[in-house]
Amino acid sequence: MPRSLANGDYSLVMAIESTSRANSWYRVLADRRTGSLSCDCPAWTFNQGGEQIRTCKHTRVAQLLATDQTSTIRGEQSDTISEEHPLISATRQQWPGLGGLWSLEQRRSMIGRVPYQFVLLRLAMGNGGIATGLVAFTERHHPTEASMVAGVAGWAGYTIAAEVARVAGYPMAGQPPEHFKVAHRAGAAARSRATRIGLSDILHVGDQLDLGDGLTPIQRAENTLRLFLGEQLYQQLEQQHFLDVSSVRYVPNQRVYRVRRDPTKRRERRVRVFEKNRYINDYCIVRAQAVPEADHWLTVFLRLLSDEDGALSVVQSFNVFGPHSDDYPDREEETVPAIWQRRAAVA
Repeated sequence: MPRSLANGDYSLVMAIESTSRANSWYRVLADRRTGSLSCDCPAWTFNQGGEQIRTCKHTRVAQLLATDQTSTIRGEQSDTISEEHPLISATRQQWPGLGGLWSLEQRRSMIGRVPYQFVLLRLAMGNGGIATGLVAFTERHHPTEASMVAGVAGWAGYTIAAEVARVAGYPMAGQPPEHFKVAHRAGAAARSRATRIGLSDILHVGDQLDLGDGLTPIQRAENTLRLFLGEQLYQQLEQQHFLDVSSVRYVPNQRVYRVRRDPTKRRERRVRVFEKNRYINDYCIVRAQAVPEADHWLTVFLRLLSDEDGALSVVQSFNVFGPHSDDYPDREEETVPAIWQRRAAVA
């Protein structure tokens, strides 16, 4: 296995399906400081080459892709795909907070002697920049696009959401998740992994609402939030009940959106708006449908991170309130400064 993922060391480059087991995955990860690649597969894990740089067929493919993404994966290339494509729709359903223009490219190629279907998902973020997620499916396990839905929405969607968080100043969010297998898990096994949340604990696309693990939609939504934020950021949210998002639209005003969470996790809270660290307004962004509170909070958070204009488009004049408009039962004064921060450079 790759070394510790602590301290934001790694980003997820791509997920590659095992040739022998359907819906079981190897993660190719990149060290954010050095760019070196690692993989979960036995060929990389048990390579004890001393000073020799570890490698495997998966990291070699990822290295070639990083050099030239358009020509390395040769073979049949798909035509231009609309945002209504099932793989894009499934990803948007899993990650409704991601805003911008979606595109997708599919190619058929080989890893070693095994034919694979490569799916490259792109999001041109409304706030600027491109985020991508790449998944490689073993062709014999996934002969149809419908069978790729969970893999694309899970792996590619998660990777894109992680990049959105990184450029917005939250590098610890979206750390590479555990592998997942879309299959029945016994209740006892699920409970034994209570502190190890993987993608199988959060998927809710297509027909994957019930994974046989006994989780309710509210529990799965909380797992999604906890997995994506990571333990450090999740505990920060639990303790202070908000995270701040710096504006890219109102830079001269140094605007900050304070995305608040109800301590009881029952109702949505209004977003507090600060300009130059002065609390000026509350924005009411209500749930568009009956979704768990954790899903709504993460949707608002990711939409402000990825597409501020899209998030504000639902805030009409009747959704703008004065400060402390939803304090209950007592007035909630701000003690933590809302400091605007410039975003990281994006591609």
